[in-house]
Amino acid sequence: MTKQSRLYLMNRRSFLLSAAKVVVGLSVLSPLEVLSKTIPNNKLSFFHTHTGEYFHLPYNGPRCPPAARRKLFSFLRDFRTGDVHTIDLRLMEILAKIQRKTGSKGVYEVISGYRSPRTNKSLRSHSTGVAQKSLHLKGKAIDIRLTDLPTADLRDVAISLNAGGVGYYAESDFVHIDTGKVRSW
Repeated sequence: MTKQSRLYLMNRRSFLLSAAKVVVGLSVLSPLEVLSKTIPNNKLSFFHTHTGEYFHLPYNGPRCPPAARRKLFSFLRDFRTGDVHTIDLRLMEILAKIQRKTGSKGVYEVISGYRSPRTNKSLRSHSTGVAQKSLHLKGKAIDIRLTDLPTADLRDVAISLNAGGVGYYAESDFVHIDTGKVRSW
């Protein structure tokens, strides 16, 4: 038997084994149950606390549809100036992982997304808690709450992901998440 014949038989065997598994699976579960177990719910829901806007993002990693990305960038704009900036989609991946890990079906309440240099400078003049080189300036940070999860729990889950920076602001009841170095405060 040639090497090519063996490869064909292996591929044929693999195909037949996979097909048998699907048939057995379909006989035990209805097709909708099978689909619901294999296709994750990749929708993130947001409410912006300053603009009153809602946004639902069909999210599938970096393959997020271009039209949805543009809407996301606009939604997370600097609400003070209207400036729009690209947003690091790794933030959305972190938020999706938080919801998967906790089983949350809640809405992310956005306190701050992108921040223009002008806004950041103004906020720094009124507060010591605003970083001069904030990752908000690069579209790599978001300040949020999650409607069905206490912010302390949100912080703990975000930290457990080791995906970037996590800041907890208990008095203001929000969590800062960014895609920078792994750290927490």
